[in-house]
Amino acid sequence: MAANLLSHVVSDLCIGKPPVRVIPPSTSVAAALAALRAGGDPFVFVDAESYSRAKSTATWRVSRVSVADVLCYVCGGADNLSDPAAALGRPVSALAATAGDHGATRRVDSQTSLLDAIDVLLSSDSQSLLVPLHTRARRKHHHASGYAAANGAADYCMLTREDIVRHLFSYSISLFSPVAALTVGSVGLVRRDVHTIHADDDALDSIPLLRRSIAEGTAVAVVADDDALVGEICPGVLGSCDVESVSAAFAALSAGDVMTYIDCSLSPPEFLLRSIRAQLKDRGMDAMADLMDAADAASLPLSPSSSSSTSSDEESQSPLGRSCTDYRNSGNSNSSAAQNLRLPLNSATMD
Repeated sequence: MAANLLSHVVSDLCIGKPPVRVIPPSTSVAAALAALRAGGDPFVFVDAESYSRAKSTATWRVSRVSVADVLCYVCGGADNLSDPAAALGRPVSALAATAGDHGATRRVDSQTSLLDAIDVLLSSDSQSLLVPLHTRARRKHHHASGYAAANGAADYCMLTREDIVRHLFSYSISLFSPVAALTVGSVGLVRRDVHTIHADDDALDSIPLLRRSIAEGTAVAVVADDDALVGEICPGVLGSCDVESVSAAFAALSAGDVMTYIDCSLSPPEFLLRSIRAQLKDRGMDAMADLMDAADAASLPLSPSSSSSTSSDEESQSPLGRSCTDYRNSGNSNSSAAQNLRLPLNSATMD
């Protein structure tokens, strides 16, 4: 039974999966970010090698880019923090280079056996594989990759570790029936190498930890003085945030306050935005403040009526919106909310 199970190839797991977007390395970081915002996928992929050079290779490295990767790139160096607009204008290959090889996606041939694919995942510490779609399969998809079509390359679909585990379980659950009787610790599901940062530490200190969390599919834990868990900074949640404003929050706030800001990033209270701008200017990061202002101006609604209806809908439907409502309604005072956030409210922030 096990031999029959492992005789499958990776293309068997791609049936029904949509193609992913592949972009050339010369694409700007801003354009890659726009593609992430426009599409429904949490990732876009950047070819590390030209298709003509790598098409005869069984496996090769492909960079996977998410919103969290863009955030780490903008906040990951003094040059980018001092001129974030220039950082967003650089080729996305520069972003991929800063991420390194750790946790990179690997491209495998569509006829690679399932067992070999598992070996690639484990040996390279990758979280996913990129598989070229068959010609017949590509005809069934209507949103093919423009870069692939323009360069004569194949369209790809992404297989994650979860996809493979789901396939194994659905194919023959009886093979794994003894697992239910084992403890969580005995099967290696408990990780002790957790990435942690203190709530009062600068949020910028979490960027190296966040990079590793992106590659490993984990999160950065935010802890208090007694090592009690306060919350987490999760790469997946950052995918729904505005990079410009969240980058400014990382540059200005502590890790605990950034975690709070992310929770209400759909509609942050105005006093918090003023405090972020003031602290950025105090640190000489005027360009980051300008980028934040430009992003806020671009997101302004067309009319006051549409703004009020949209805001109320978001707050009633989204837990993030509800948390912001709690801030606005708690004591009806900016100072009480600021104490919860540990933000200094001085004359510069309240004017």
